[in-house]
Amino acid sequence: MKTVLWVYIAFNLLQAVVLTIDPELTDRAYLGGEMTPTRAFQWYAVAGYHVLIIAVTIIAMGLHRARDRRKIIIVNALMYLHWDAGSQLAYWGREIGMATSDLLINSGVSTATALILLTVAWFDRDPATTPS
Repeated sequence: MKTVLWVYIAFNLLQAVVLTIDPELTDRAYLGGEMTPTRAFQWYAVAGYHVLIIAVTIIAMGLHRARDRRKIIIVNALMYLHWDAGSQLAYWGREIGMATSDLLINSGVSTATALILLTVAWFDRDPATTPS
């Protein structure tokens, strides 16, 4: 399970780097017009969210009890599922005029990420201890 979480960390790191170095790459799908300093700063702030997720995931991986790790991983998954994928599908994609293909790809990646995290949480269990 830790391998999956390390891949997840790399995924978030890639997003943070892209949003910091080349926010236009992501911004193109959102049909918001010219990249202004304000828009660039907004993408930089989103990159900061991904850095926070990296830190929280690393902290979760270091927790000794599976139930504590699961809480953090589930909250993270629900953030991707509801806040990112759900809100795009229900409202924001239509509101900003996002192309349907871009919307489905973006929300699909977020949904898949959430499902992977929920799977990690489901299988994360403390090892059985033998009675002394």
